Amino acid sequence: MPRDGVDLSRRARARRRGDASATRATAREGEGARRANRGDASAARDVGTGVGGETRRGEATYARADVRSHDVGSDCWLVVGDGVYDATSWVEKHPGGSTILEQYAGRDATDAFMAYHGGERRALARLETLRIGRLVDESAAPPTHLKAFRRMRDAMEGSEKLLKSDLTDYAFIIARLVVLFGGVLACVLSSGAGFKTHMFGAVLLGLFWQQSMFIGHDAGHTSITYDRKKDAMIGWCVGNLFNGVGIAWWMATHNVHHCACNSLECDPDIQHMPVFAVSNKYFGSVYSLYHRRRMTYDRLARTLVRFQHYTFYPIMAVARINLYLQTLIFLIKAKRVRSRAMEFLTLGVFATWLTTLIAQLPVGHKVPFFFLSHAVAGVIHVQICLSHFSRDVFEGRPENDEWVNMQLAGTLDIDCPRWLDWFHGGLQFQTEHHLCPRVPRHKLRAFREDVVKPYAKANGLGLHSVSFWAANAEVFRTLKLAAKQSRWAPHFSSAMHL
Repeated sequence: MPRDGVDLSRRARARRRGDASATRATAREGEGARRANRGDASAARDVGTGVGGETRRGEATYARADVRSHDVGSDCWLVVGDGVYDATSWVEKHPGGSTILEQYAGRDATDAFMAYHGGERRALARLETLRIGRLVDESAAPPTHLKAFRRMRDAMEGSEKLLKSDLTDYAFIIARLVVLFGGVLACVLSSGAGFKTHMFGAVLLGLFWQQSMFIGHDAGHTSITYDRKKDAMIGWCVGNLFNGVGIAWWMATHNVHHCACNSLECDPDIQHMPVFAVSNKYFGSVYSLYHRRRMTYDRLARTLVRFQHYTFYPIMAVARINLYLQTLIFLIKAKRVRSRAMEFLTLGVFATWLTTLIAQLPVGHKVPFFFLSHAVAGVIHVQICLSHFSRDVFEGRPENDEWVNMQLAGTLDIDCPRWLDWFHGGLQFQTEHHLCPRVPRHKLRAFREDVVKPYAKANGLGLHSVSFWAANAEVFRTLKLAAKQSRWAPHFSSAMHL
């Protein structure tokens, strides 16, 4: 298990690799002239779908063991398809954050890259500038189920029907949001309105936040317009301006979550110490590679975790406030934030309209309105936790050829009738979303029935789906088990790690 951040011994190895650096330099010399004459289209053709590419005369060749020795952020090699790439210079510049590249350093990142970039010409062209050679390793052949998944994904990438949003669906969503927000204004601003009317307005505001955050989620995955600039603008509008949750912070955490789903050390979506521990393995004070600090299992954590199955829902009712704080902390501390000024500007507009709205209420109604609206909006936090808290966790960083297994083990689907899809906002198809995150949410049901289920059946893979209430029960049992284990003697609890 990784300890104390980036392994110091690995850093030492990286600094001693003069021969590897010389190899990289030689390989780059041969590639430099060819790249100079190669346009974006050629770059996309060479990398192809990320599963294959051209064999190039005189290109350096590497085995997986060679790539594995470059497994830290300061010496970061990756495999994508049949290519080997030195991403060291790109780690700190990566728009999706440095953490993803650091977690995949020395590993095969084919499926993670394709999940987020697919056939994007700009990303493929950038990747091509980092290429240093070709992977030649008989032991690197992917398992049968992964080959089938990649064929399925490539067919999907080429399907205009599947990877294209139906904007009429969003027209209905926006109409619903306008009705909800209009109801809020009517309840708050109506003359003579009483406490019950104001509290009903709080409920409507909470539903508005819950529903609109689904659009922010879609925009963060670039699955609305499939244009990063346009979807970023939608994210600023919906996420920042109307919800007060920074799209930049959300993307930084959510991208890592997808690429290392339910990793103890890597996935920030299950790292909630000292408040929650989804596994007794967190009792070992795990180091978070995302937060870059040790999540200490101290006296406070032992006290809170002991009652976590009881405190889960009350904490979800105010969890939104934590998102406000996390957004501000990220914007202040992060080295690279795309359009930091726009992030602060839109967040300022959110703070202005919310405080102005609450200021219209009588003194005795202000605090109940604030907390009730946030409690109703907290439904989305419960929905997010249902997807992962009760599922399997794993130690360490993502490994080669484990994309499908990792996503299936770390997610579950919520069985619900079609008419309730609006309530879940796509989160009910979490497995499908994690396998192919750029499929628009209104096509996930068909994607599940027509593509994923037949694929899973043909390859002997299991899909886990339960009802909404059963999923709540699973999370409760998971938290209760960890709480019970926290009361045991430390040496006995530690034995459960084996």
